[in-house]
Amino acid sequence: MPCGMIPIPELQTLPSRLARLCLDVERFCRDDLKMADGKRWLLAVSGGADSTALLCIMALLAPRHDWRLHVATVDHQLRPESAEDAAFVARLCQDWRIPCRILTADVARLARQDGLGTEEAARLARYALLEQARLSCGATAILLGHHRSDVAEDQLLRFLRGTGWPALGGMRAEDAERHLLRPLLRTDNRALKELLHHCGILWREDSSNADTRYTRNRLRHTVLPLLRQENPRLEEACLHLWELAGIDGDYWQQELERHLARTPWQEASGSITLPRALLRGAHAALRLRLYHRAVARLARLSGGQARSATLLALDQAWQDGRGGTTFQLPGNIMAHLKGGSIRFYVENRQDAQKN
Repeated sequence: MPCGMIPIPELQTLPSRLARLCLDVERFCRDDLKMADGKRWLLAVSGGADSTALLCIMALLAPRHDWRLHVATVDHQLRPESAEDAAFVARLCQDWRIPCRILTADVARLARQDGLGTEEAARLARYALLEQARLSCGATAILLGHHRSDVAEDQLLRFLRGTGWPALGGMRAEDAERHLLRPLLRTDNRALKELLHHCGILWREDSSNADTRYTRNRLRHTVLPLLRQENPRLEEACLHLWELAGIDGDYWQQELERHLARTPWQEASGSITLPRALLRGAHAALRLRLYHRAVARLARLSGGQARSATLLALDQAWQDGRGGTTFQLPGNIMAHLKGGSIRFYVENRQDAQKN
């Protein structure tokens, strides 16, 4: 073995608590994420502790399931040391003989060009590049290093944005539409760092994580510590909320499918119409989820996202029979009431400017 090279950990050499951690992740991958043997996975690795631990655990588990691993690391070009972070990931993958590709995005330019905040521009660029890499290497899904504390942060962010239930429960362990999996979502990030320390595996610290100009960092460094003072088991409570949201989400998915099978909505290019027959007699909880589903489908074209307050106002207008009323949602998505039906559509920006 070359001098300085760190071997991939082996399950039998780990202390029992760390071996259990890896086996818990394995069980979550098998039972919840349904990750079949013999598949190829793309790991998104930034070089930080969480994603480096993901790489470590998946490299350890891969031989047990004939998993073929590929790695992608995204250089957002926002920090002077970002290229060094990407090089660190590439070296670790080289040591472990895992194919790695470095992806770059000029996030600052994209933010200016598209009129977005830096966080949003970075997120959109990152996931677009990762999806391209997934297709290029033929991976079944992209694996992300989000863990239990990220669930609490995400729930708080969604609460502040006015997200409705059950999406308020936070990020999903599986996002089939975007081919994303989060194997560490039940795992304590302190245990992940303990694993890396034990194995002698270093990681990179992202200095921007301390920058409280970013909303997520402000919550992480100010609000969440206060909440932990009130409830030291905050992450556990948030994980229970996440589990309940998942159960409710599955139920409502089945209900929506059942109602749409009986009375389908009408879909055309860039528009979805919920007919009066579909909405009439439905409980408000079902109507709101139909609105959200229509907006979410159109959002793939526009990037918009429904807000609870707007959907509640839309539903009140429908109940009041206010035909001819139009609501605007984020992403240039419009909702127009007519004859007891609601038509959702993406407004052409150029046409809107002309009018």
